[in-house]
Amino acid sequence: MSENIKRHLSKKSLNVKEFSEIMGFKYTTVLDWVNAKTYPRIDKIELMSRYFGVDKSDLVEKYSETSSTLSEINKISSQLEEPRQKIVLNTASSQLEEQEKAKRAVKPKPKVTPLFDINSPLTDEELQEAVDEAVAFDGVPLTDREKELYKHLLRETWEEDHGRG
Repeated sequence: MSENIKRHLSKKSLNVKEFSEIMGFKYTTVLDWVNAKTYPRIDKIELMSRYFGVDKSDLVEKYSETSSTLSEINKISSQLEEPRQKIVLNTASSQLEEQEKAKRAVKPKPKVTPLFDINSPLTDEELQEAVDEAVAFDGVPLTDREKELYKHLLRETWEEDHGRG
């Protein structure tokens, strides 16, 4: 709770002394709350939640960005009339559906398989297949000139590595 009080004080740009004066609380009492030495009574929690404009749970429960966002959504949507609440619900449902579609659309990376058997001689067909499937770093297909250059480099390197040069 002490962290929540500190967070709300910071949002209002207040220090403990200023806050205690505004609320009519003893300075040392508020200081003890902020330092987690003591815990405020429920009536004080109620007064603080009204002052900060938050639910009591925002003061007493462990803070997380997600719970804060959901709390804010609930606080605002509960003030709407029912037809507008249905719009919020439909929007949330639509967003969830879109999110799930996006997750399903993520395709796993293809398994890398060798283009040729390193223990047998490198054929022209295997070499041609290797350069035909190759793309530049930016995903753009290689030009015919680049393919010929890579074929030459691949054959040279393969023959050096395998003693067939």
